Amino acid sequence: MLIGDCCARCGRQPHLKNRVAVIFKERVLTWQQLNERANSLAHALQNLGVKKGDRVALLLYNSDAILTSYYGITKIATVVPINYMSSKKEIAYILNNCGANVLIISNNLLYHVDTINEQCKKIHHIIVYDQDGTGVPSEYKNFDDLARNYSKEEPVPSEPISNMDMAYLMYTGGTTGLPKGVMLSHFNLLQNNLATIALNTQKIEPGKERILVALPLFHAAANISAMQAVQSGYTIIVQDQFVTKEFLSALVKHECIGFGLVPTMLNLLLNSPEIEEYREYLPNIKMIVYGASPMAPSVLRKALDMFPNADFYQYFGQTEYSPVMAVLEPDDHRKALEPGNEYLLTAAGRALIATDIRIVDVNGNDVKPGEVGEIIARGDGMMLGYWKQPEKTAQTIKNGWLFTGDMGRMDEDGYIYCVDRRKDMIISGGENIYSKEVEDAIYTHPAVLECAVIGIPDERWGEAVHAIVVLKKGYKKGEDITEEELIVHVKDQIARYKAPKSIKFRRSLPKSAQGKILKKDLRKKYWEGKERSIH
Repeated sequence: MLIGDCCARCGRQPHLKNRVAVIFKERVLTWQQLNERANSLAHALQNLGVKKGDRVALLLYNSDAILTSYYGITKIATVVPINYMSSKKEIAYILNNCGANVLIISNNLLYHVDTINEQCKKIHHIIVYDQDGTGVPSEYKNFDDLARNYSKEEPVPSEPISNMDMAYLMYTGGTTGLPKGVMLSHFNLLQNNLATIALNTQKIEPGKERILVALPLFHAAANISAMQAVQSGYTIIVQDQFVTKEFLSALVKHECIGFGLVPTMLNLLLNSPEIEEYREYLPNIKMIVYGASPMAPSVLRKALDMFPNADFYQYFGQTEYSPVMAVLEPDDHRKALEPGNEYLLTAAGRALIATDIRIVDVNGNDVKPGEVGEIIARGDGMMLGYWKQPEKTAQTIKNGWLFTGDMGRMDEDGYIYCVDRRKDMIISGGENIYSKEVEDAIYTHPAVLECAVIGIPDERWGEAVHAIVVLKKGYKKGEDITEEELIVHVKDQIARYKAPKSIKFRRSLPKSAQGKILKKDLRKKYWEGKERSIH
């Protein structure tokens, strides 16, 4: 099966074709309408010369257009989603690197076009989606016209497309250098998607299967949620941005039963002043998916309390694995609340169906249960490789195993505990200190809203543990909490040598479009000009 077939199947099935597939602002599309728009777009692209193997790039905010594009383009070619928060330099690099000659872009991102026209000579066609209702300039092709005015029949690709052909080329934001293009096949994505769907045993009343998507759909974490909805015939409520009040309002307005967020977003939602207004609706939520970064146990406890009837799923993985490798299932979350099982609140889950996971040392040998090493995986979700980078592919895929760069341990029951990204590990005085453990301790203080722990240069120890902290509304540094008090609090939670040597209070932390805290931005000012630089 190909990705585009999923949308086509829903659009043809009698019991689904007239059911609502997507709601974005005032636009409501049934499954049949969504598939017909995807088909029309595919025919329009073929009319522009797009054929199998070609790449069509997307620079779009969340909307129905991005879903139409995913399911239309993959019927005939390869789709390249681009992070709309990327710099002009990164966007130009991606467009040139992937060799796309067609770009679909939101009208409120057209300020990038001058750079694109100047630096990306392969882009011959620019298609504009009217994101904000202000219209499409006449010199560009109008997305809605293309999705409306061509054949609604299933397109025939220029050459047959197999399930092992590349469906997505997804660029990962590298911590150093320029982004890498991850090649994912139809098989990778669909098998990973089906394996996660198989874990959902909750029965939802037909017609009530509505999920809210506010994570940016260019990212693998959000894309998997949307694909699950398509495979299951659920209705997708799309928000173009995550704003807590609008998010809560949409949950109620559309009677949503589930959603997916990254931990930073879920934390902001739990601590938002308006959540009490919607408290009565929260028991209606049946499913919550989180992932992309670890969640502090104290935050997870609060979420489990706030959404008492929700099945919680933690997805652990990365883009290179399509993206889910391991899952902490609802029963695991419930078990974690029982006395003596609190340790499961720190687990990332157990290996997904059809996935093997090992923990290895620097030589690639298995470590003992409970020992820390690098997490490696193999299975159906593993990428085809990095686009035009065979050396980096060989460094990442060794003997059929994907080396993730995540440091973790596995217990005797198969639960995986991700302790840090390898690049985020702090080495102070020869001791390995994992930033997540320190962050979890900081989060237990009632004044803390968000935090990030990094290593900064230290002449004596090589690196020193440094924390950047955002306080909850109503708390003031120096009055309600001081640096010294918070350090003492952390020392009561974990080994004293792991506690921050210094703490900086800030109003906010830099985040990516998908809500992940950007530690590389926090580290940058401390390591500039140093002989040994940590990125």
